Amino acid sequence: MAKAMLRRGALIGSAAAAMIGFAAAPAAANAGVELPYDRGDMTFIDDGDRFAVCDSRADGHGVTGYLRTINHNTGDIVTLDSWDDGGDKGCDGGNFDVRGNKAHDMVLCWHGGGACVVSRVFKENE
Repeated sequence: MAKAMLRRGALIGSAAAAMIGFAAAPAAANAGVELPYDRGDMTFIDDGDRFAVCDSRADGHGVTGYLRTINHNTGDIVTLDSWDDGGDKGCDGGNFDVRGNKAHDMVLCWHGGGACVVSRVFKENE
């Protein structure tokens, strides 16, 4: 019983921390996140609400970038869109209209294993 209570407490604590992070999001003209060892990066360009996902190593593994927000009704973190890059020259990505009143973050994962990286939380600069 004590273990179950500790698990619930940890789950509630991590959900609360995520909600606080999303609530305290600064406005950002551009935002980005980079993988360690120069494996790749993901950038939000406010002008046009464009996202660029770049695999910067020819190591046989690509990268995937995710755009996320929080559902304030349920407290769940929701993936809005994702983009892959790898095996070709240049970057991939796309557009997604991030609304100024909602907080977002980006997650970037390398397909070769290891932990994904998470950007700081941001809002669109209006």
